[in-house]
Amino acid sequence: MPSSTGPSLQTSHDVNVNTCGLVPPTLSGRLIGIGRGLVHSVEVRPGRSVTYRSRRIRPEVAVHHVVAFSGTTLAFGVDLPAFELSPALDTLGPVELAGQGRTLAPFPKHDPATGELHVIAGAVGDAQAHVVVSAGALTRRNRPIVDTPNHITDLALTRDRIVFVADGFIGIASREGEVRTTWIATGVPAPDPVHAHDAGDTVVLVALTSILERWTLHPTANSIKREVLDLTPRRFAHCGNQGADGTPRSLWTTGDGTIGHHDLTVSHNEHHNLWPDEPGDLVFVADATRASDADSGWIVGFVHDASGATTELRVIDAADIASPPIATVPIPRPIPHGLRCTWIPSTQSPPHRSPSTKENRP
Repeated sequence: MPSSTGPSLQTSHDVNVNTCGLVPPTLSGRLIGIGRGLVHSVEVRPGRSVTYRSRRIRPEVAVHHVVAFSGTTLAFGVDLPAFELSPALDTLGPVELAGQGRTLAPFPKHDPATGELHVIAGAVGDAQAHVVVSAGALTRRNRPIVDTPNHITDLALTRDRIVFVADGFIGIASREGEVRTTWIATGVPAPDPVHAHDAGDTVVLVALTSILERWTLHPTANSIKREVLDLTPRRFAHCGNQGADGTPRSLWTTGDGTIGHHDLTVSHNEHHNLWPDEPGDLVFVADATRASDADSGWIVGFVHDASGATTELRVIDAADIASPPIATVPIPRPIPHGLRCTWIPSTQSPPHRSPSTKENRP
C-alpha cells in the first residue's frame, strides 16, 4: 500500500497522503473527528491528493462532536458553549449559540428540511431549554423545558415532535409552541438516539444502548415497547437516506471489529468481520448520482490496526460491506479510538462567517 511521511507531530499538522484504490469521483468533502484535545480532518478531493490535517483545540476543552452549520464548523462538548473552528480548523473561540451565556448538550441535531439547528441549553440553577437556531443563524427561539425528571443529554427529531433523552427517561413534545413534555420512565441509562420518526400516535426511536434497539414510544399510554434489532454489541450507528414517510430503510453500525448493515424493513442484519483491525465511527455518505436508490453511497471512516499504531481512512461500498475497500488512505499519525466522526460534504462549505443570532421568541 502506498504510504507517505509528513512533518513531525506539532500543534498544526498538514500533509498530503496517497491513496490505494480510486476515490469515487462524486465523493468530495471532509471527515472530521475530535479527541484528546485534537481535531483530525481528512479532506477527500477526487482527482487530487487527499489532505490530512490536525489542529489542537484551544483552549483545550473536552469537545468531542463537530457540526457544520450556517457556513461555520462548530465543536461541542458536555455542558460547554459551542466553539467555532476556522476553515483551517484553528479554534476561533466560543459562540453564543443559545444566548445568555448558556452551555449546551453535546449533540445538537440539524433538520435538513428546515435548515434549523436544534440544541439543548442550560445554565447553573436554570431550567434547560430547547433552542432552535434558524438557517443562516439569524434568529433563535428559546423554549423552556420545565419539570425535567433528569438532566437532558441528547435529542432526536421527527417531522412533528422532539424526543428528549435523559438517564432513566424519554420525553416527547411538540416541536412548536409551548414545551409540554410527556415523560416516560425507561429505567435504563440514556441511549444514543440514531433516528426517530412519527408513526400515528406513537414515535419510533432507533437507538443504541449497548446493542441496537427499536423503541416504540406511546405518549398517551406512557409506555415503551422495546425490540432488539441486533444483539451484537454496537458502538456507532448511522442511517441511510430517509424515505418519503421519513423512515430510513437501512443503517450501518460498527463494533467489536465488525461492520454491520441493517435492513430495517425486513429486520435483516449482515456483519463483516475486520478482525484484527478495529473500525471506528464509519459514517454513511450518500451518492447524489444514484438518488433513485436511497441507500446508494459509501461508508467512510477510520480503521485502526490491532496495535493502535496505524490508522487508515477507508471508503467502502455501503451496498456491499464485505467487499474490499474502494479506496484506503494511510494516515501519517495514530488517531485515537472512539472518535465520533462527522462527514461534511464540499457543497456544505460556503464562505465562512460567524453565526450571529437574535432572539425570536414564539
